[in-house]
Amino acid sequence: MKKLAQHSFICCFVLFFSIWQNATAQTAPTKPADNPATWGIKLYGFVRNDIMYDSRQLISAREGDLSLYAKDKSLDANSKDINAAPTFHMLAITSRLGGTITGPDAFGAKTSAILEAEFFGNFDGGINEFRLRHAWAKLDWSKTQLAFGQYWHPMFVTDCYPGVIDFNTGMPFQPFNRSPQVRLTQKLDKGNKMSLIVAMLAQRDFASVAPSGYNANDPMRNSTVPNMHLQFQYKDAKLVAGAGVDYKSLRPRLNSGTPNVVSNERVGSTSFIGYVKVITKPVVIKAEAVIGENLTDHVMVGGYLGYVATPGAVETYDATKTQAYWMDITGTGKKIVPGFFFGYTANNGAKSGASAAYGRGIGASGRGIKNIFRVSPRVEFISGKFKFGTEIEYTAAQYGTFGNNSKVIGATDKINNTRFLLATTFSF
Repeated sequence: MKKLAQHSFICCFVLFFSIWQNATAQTAPTKPADNPATWGIKLYGFVRNDIMYDSRQLISAREGDLSLYAKDKSLDANSKDINAAPTFHMLAITSRLGGTITGPDAFGAKTSAILEAEFFGNFDGGINEFRLRHAWAKLDWSKTQLAFGQYWHPMFVTDCYPGVIDFNTGMPFQPFNRSPQVRLTQKLDKGNKMSLIVAMLAQRDFASVAPSGYNANDPMRNSTVPNMHLQFQYKDAKLVAGAGVDYKSLRPRLNSGTPNVVSNERVGSTSFIGYVKVITKPVVIKAEAVIGENLTDHVMVGGYLGYVATPGAVETYDATKTQAYWMDITGTGKKIVPGFFFGYTANNGAKSGASAAYGRGIGASGRGIKNIFRVSPRVEFISGKFKFGTEIEYTAAQYGTFGNNSKVIGATDKINNTRFLLATTFSF
């Protein structure tokens, strides 16, 4: 693994250096001349309030504002389901403030940046705290963009994601992750329709699950191998389509076993995405498929399992496999915008013999997720900068008993939740 880390770093350095040389040789893109009068920051954002009713207790974050799926049944002494209790809440914590920043040219490239934050907090106890979303600086040449900072993970495709009203943005079917990264985007054709995207990323706010005693981002930091991503994208006025591959390597523990010894065990995971967006006059149709491993850091079902071959042995690991699909149809009206979302995801487990699990909805024993299904119709009413949106979100999770490979065996229970949501948004 040490050689893998060294080779990964060398390959990335060579790739970025070669494209950097190509970029600095390019002329700046055809834009207005470098003008100090245009430098500065332009503020943007919105004030949003969510009013929500759920028919059941949820697996969620921030007091239910970020909903994922219904909690499993929990029976009391009279065999009544404790989690069947509904909830009602109102929150304005997704309200947001950001700025687009421009400055003088550098290295023959146009410079720009985004700095954005919101009041969502980093954990339930931190609700209302101002937290960083994006800190993203870019250098743009005619066919090359080099960017640094915290921004959307390339698996969250900004040109193709669900238009749902719920703040969950289609989770746990849609990958959702913002990460510190270095990203290079290279245009490949004369019309600038084909792009190659290469990125190296770290984990921070969105991270894999770590064993007890470790911080969430420790396993990737200790692996010394960055998350690597490669993606091809085609984009024109009527069509966006692309496919990508993503690889990450974790070192969950520094020590393990009895007696306690240094552990160099890693868990590698590879994921693939494919997506398409078709723009027509009456509707915009978007769809995506994700086949991946250890997708916890994307707020999806999955993770990795731990194995101890003999009592006291060093723990080894294997990533669980997840598949997810979604489709979203949105109207193109200016004042009334209907839409419909469909999503499906399944937990496909890992190899047998596990004794521990690190992730979301998975396990080596007990109960957990087999699959999740969602449908959610919506409609938005827009007037100027003000918008009312309402959505009915039905999510059904199949729960069952895990084997030691995190696959559900035997009978399952369908546990569903219906969310009624009203959101008001004033943008500026």
